[in-house]
Amino acid sequence: MAVFSGCSAKGRSAPMHPWRARSPIAKLRPQSNRGCILLIKKIMVVAASAAMFSVLAACNTTSPVSAYTPATANILAFQSALKPSGATVRVGEFSAAPGIEAPGCRMVGSLDVTAGKSLEQYLKDALQTDLFTAGVYSVESPVIIDGRIDQLEVNTFGTGSWTLGMQVSSNRDPEGYHVTAVRNFKTSYVAEAACTNATNAFAPTVQDLMAQVVNNPGFLKLTR
Repeated sequence: MAVFSGCSAKGRSAPMHPWRARSPIAKLRPQSNRGCILLIKKIMVVAASAAMFSVLAACNTTSPVSAYTPATANILAFQSALKPSGATVRVGEFSAAPGIEAPGCRMVGSLDVTAGKSLEQYLKDALQTDLFTAGVYSVESPVIIDGRIDQLEVNTFGTGSWTLGMQVSSNRDPEGYHVTAVRNFKTSYVAEAACTNATNAFAPTVQDLMAQVVNNPGFLKLTR
């Protein structure tokens, strides 16, 4: 590098070519080995800072959120379970167990997977959307379904995966039953890509959870 051309093994600057003396870069030319060492240290600090900034920016917590949409199979399952008897339901309280919070991505930052909503509200809205789309939701229904989220884990190394667990109950069946959804997704050595894939895989994981809710044998007990 030109900035190091003046470093001399004898502790003083080597002679400078006349045209180099007039060059702006000559101002960076160190006058001694001590100056060379200080200059190298400064450059290393700048390089390290740039590298750290890249790492911190790699896992972007504002990755685009994949919006939740009802899965066709789930809609048909809700209709099959409730339509023949003319039953309807509504959604009550959704809560989260202590320690359930926004998951981190590679120890850099939190993933925004709920479009600014709380996790409880996101899952409540998801179930309500499924029921409404299936035509079995009524604000006047005497049957109220509640949920308590007790597991939320994401892995972005190796085989990426989401694990989402919830206890489902109702005023007709206060004990209810537990459901767990596990969904794998492609990850990456690059943090930004891995975090984006994780974000996009969350809504499908919620669809899987809703499938576990409606296809569980205990669902009819919740609603009768």
